[in-house]
Amino acid sequence: MAIYMGMRIMEEALDYEYVVTRRPDLKAGIDDYLMSKGRDDLINGSA
Repeated sequence: MAIYMGMRIMEEALDYEYVVTRRPDLKAGIDDYLMSKGRDDLINGSA
């Protein structure tokens, strides 16, 4: 599910903040997926 959500975030169909607010259990997996695809720019609040 985290990979699917990461793909949807990359496609800009979903917003990162929206997804991790509603599914915090997927945050780590989404972060890993986005970083592996070189799209860590989509990860909000990672500072």
